Amino acid sequence: MRLEGDDTPLTDACCHVLGMPHLCPSGLSENWLWKELGHRHWGLIAKAFGRAEAGFGPAGEPPVYAAFRRISLQGGDLGGVRENDALDVRSTVTYLSETRVVSRHVAACRDRLVADVEMSSVFVRRQAEGVNRSIARVRIEGRGHTMPAFGAMPAQPSGTGHVLSGHVTGVDERDLGTLVTEPCPHLDFNGAGLLYFSSFVAAVDRAEWHFLGKRSGLFTTRERRALFHANVELGDRLAVRMLASGDGAECRHRALLSTVDGRLLAEIATCRTKL
Repeated sequence: MRLEGDDTPLTDACCHVLGMPHLCPSGLSENWLWKELGHRHWGLIAKAFGRAEAGFGPAGEPPVYAAFRRISLQGGDLGGVRENDALDVRSTVTYLSETRVVSRHVAACRDRLVADVEMSSVFVRRQAEGVNRSIARVRIEGRGHTMPAFGAMPAQPSGTGHVLSGHVTGVDERDLGTLVTEPCPHLDFNGAGLLYFSSFVAAVDRAEWHFLGKRSGLFTTRERRALFHANVELGDRLAVRMLASGDGAECRHRALLSTVDGRLLAEIATCRTKL
């Protein structure tokens, strides 16, 4: 992806001196990292389209947002950073079309990889004002350029099968149970009124803590993959069903997130290793 009339690749880089907002007891806060990279993803889109305001689309029409479809983290060494470390983050838009955007973010500390992240989003708009279940995918015509850097994009699944099965967790899964939570608008929803993608990941972490207890605190994320299908309304409850595998040296699980009436919202597969 390059800016129109400019031969410079569309990239962004920054450095964070890590303090309490960036950290958790096991090192870098993954929840903070997702929020930061989500913001950077949005900023690169706005830069590509020459817009800084919230939402895209014609004036007078409901805004168009970039909703995350897939996210992945690999090569994770979140437990390898401490307070006052300098975290360097370099972000690049690797694909841009009228419907989809993919960005890649590499976070490093002292020349050591902390996380290699890829994020894919689609443009969406509510078809009924204030109704999150009415969100539909849309195109932004006549803007941007197409430059796939890592080959063709993977095909989007047509159904709601367990498409992440085997990517992280393996085949010997055991059902740990289902945790039902109610997302809080002050904590879990973003400025567009949508349950933020990082809140889905946070719900899985809460379920892990619920089912594994103190053992969960011994691990740090090595790999995480998520596929998002739908969003929820304010007041909806979230059911997190957790299927786990692995041995004492690793914590592997796949979570199926749905509404309590069974509508699949997201699938998140996680691999953690001991600190």
